[in-house]
Amino acid sequence: MDTHLRKRLEIIVEAPLQRRIIELLEAEGLRGYTVLPCLAGKGHDGAWQEGELSAAGAMRLIVAIAPEALARRVLASLRDLLVDYAAVVTLSDVEVIRGDHF
Repeated sequence: MDTHLRKRLEIIVEAPLQRRIIELLEAEGLRGYTVLPCLAGKGHDGAWQEGELSAAGAMRLIVAIAPEALARRVLASLRDLLVDYAAVVTLSDVEVIRGDHF
């Protein structure tokens, strides 16, 4: 089976930023994304769980798959947007079987 190399972009941010991140993804031309709730984690400020934070502090994981050039363009835009916010952004290689979808 043939596969196609793409980039997987993962963005963990506070829920209030979700709308702005999605607007940025769409403005850059990303064709799709998935948003998932984050239940618990641990970072620079220690461990947390969803129920321990207010709704404003809830976290979201936004996942998108894109060609490399588009993913890197999105990263540059995200860097500017997230400079004043806590966030985790990763970019990794993935292989997909339907390259025309990404």
